[in-house]
Amino acid sequence: MKEASARFTLEVLDPSGSVEIAEDYAPRLPSLSGKTICELSNHMWQDQRIFPALRSLLQERFPDLKVIPYTELPNIYGLDSGALSRLLKEKGCDGAIVGNAA
Repeated sequence: MKEASARFTLEVLDPSGSVEIAEDYAPRLPSLSGKTICELSNHMWQDQRIFPALRSLLQERFPDLKVIPYTELPNIYGLDSGALSRLLKEKGCDGAIVGNAA
């Protein structure tokens, strides 16, 4: 039986590669007292359960905290960062609660 000889190049990529960080996150707020916090949701996973619970706990701890509920803001799925930034400024948000997972 004759063996076939074939030459080829196999390129192997490392899936654990690094991601370049283009922008730093904003610094943490020193306190939530007197601040306005926006709840941001993509309306895909249990936002109707977690946001009211978080809101209640935060307002117990910081009575002068203003929270703009996710129901008063648009779905952020697919919203570009410029539009989101303008929206947060327009609403007077000092910070935001983003993301929600099981």
